[in-house]
Amino acid sequence: MTTVDLRPVLEVPERWRLGPAYVPKGRYIDPEFLQLELERLFPRTWLNACRFDEVERVGDYVNFEIGDQSIVVVRADTGLKAFFNACRHRGTRLVTDQGRIGEFRCPFHSWRWHLDGSLKFQADAAHFDPRPSHELCLAEVKVDTWGGWIFVNMDPNAEPLHDYLDPLPSRLKGYKLEDMRIAWYKSVIVNANWKTALEAFIESWHVPGTHPQLLRPDKRRSPATIAECESYGLTFNELFRYHSRHADVFRYGSEGDATKLRQTYGVNPEAIYTNVEYNLRELRSLYLPTDLGAAAELRTIPEAYGPDGNAIYQELRKKHARAAGIDYPELTQEQLKAGMYDWHVFPNTVFLVDMGTCLAYRTRPYRKDPDFCIFDVQGLWLPPKEGIETAKPERFDDWRDAGLGEILEQDFANMAEVTAGLHCLGYDGHHLNTLQEMTIYNYNRAIDEFLFGV
Repeated sequence: MTTVDLRPVLEVPERWRLGPAYVPKGRYIDPEFLQLELERLFPRTWLNACRFDEVERVGDYVNFEIGDQSIVVVRADTGLKAFFNACRHRGTRLVTDQGRIGEFRCPFHSWRWHLDGSLKFQADAAHFDPRPSHELCLAEVKVDTWGGWIFVNMDPNAEPLHDYLDPLPSRLKGYKLEDMRIAWYKSVIVNANWKTALEAFIESWHVPGTHPQLLRPDKRRSPATIAECESYGLTFNELFRYHSRHADVFRYGSEGDATKLRQTYGVNPEAIYTNVEYNLRELRSLYLPTDLGAAAELRTIPEAYGPDGNAIYQELRKKHARAAGIDYPELTQEQLKAGMYDWHVFPNTVFLVDMGTCLAYRTRPYRKDPDFCIFDVQGLWLPPKEGIETAKPERFDDWRDAGLGEILEQDFANMAEVTAGLHCLGYDGHHLNTLQEMTIYNYNRAIDEFLFGV
């Protein structure tokens, strides 16, 4: 299906105009730019609102808020529905947070609606001027699903979700994202623009400077040396119409080799065990709990210390996962090459996809302040035979209180410092590395399509 965009093409003001590998700072700190995003970007894009396991039963709902908009996703008898979260009488918000209900009831004058949005009860109906029935139903929002995520779009003329998401649905087919459940979920307020927070996770070039311990087998935390910075591997980047993807080149062989992953490369089983243990402790994601047992067994196999070590480890991961009743993915080298690792889903979501697990980030403007945002983090796992109880969001006004673990805390510590630097009179904007950071340029280019039609 092809849609025709009839929006006028507008001149991008010079203070916000992108240059070659350059993003002006006003796109992050100007209240006027944020207002345009709230008016023209978020209402016209497909937004990650929640996961399927948050609205599994009839009556389960999630209130999704972005800027000054509140949208409720609910499981009705007829399936998933999404509505603007406002009473059709005086505009009162009907629900908050998430939970389970049998009907929508306005707390102000007790009007009621069925879960499908149709009017159930209008208080003192005889004393209102007659209105068409559709004007009394809750106002609907487009809703669709992919990969276990539920997306909403406030634009009734929006293109279909699967077209918008291209190429993610084809690239990530077989990873069983739709079967993963939320193992943990935290939401924090961050002193940073929503794009600043997003950018910490759509490039990996910051690893030596921000996470030097990830380069070291013993996970020792101290500033990276110049040698470590210079020896850090490059990333493999792909830029699409709206979205982007990046992964470590070492997984893929030479740059530009798009056929398969590297078949063999040496591994250190002791370092693998330490890395899995560290990530499960500090991040609770990117590995399944069963991967620790696989890494422990790897240390007992002499052949694992040779060029086939990685292949042996991947088979052990599968064996231990399936022994726990996990429906572990069976993926070809081509699927692995096309799908792993880090996807930016435009405008404001990041998925870090691995075997049986995914780490999901979502950023949202906080009120109408360009210097603050809401940052949501979800750790997703394929469930073992005993299942996983879907985690409820834990909310924190200060990320330092959230217990996010060392890796994420290092990222968040940078964000307020970036915000301070953006306000510095001596700083004009981001001058980007043309190999490592063009994911940042790509999504800013896509933003201009929605804000200015260019």
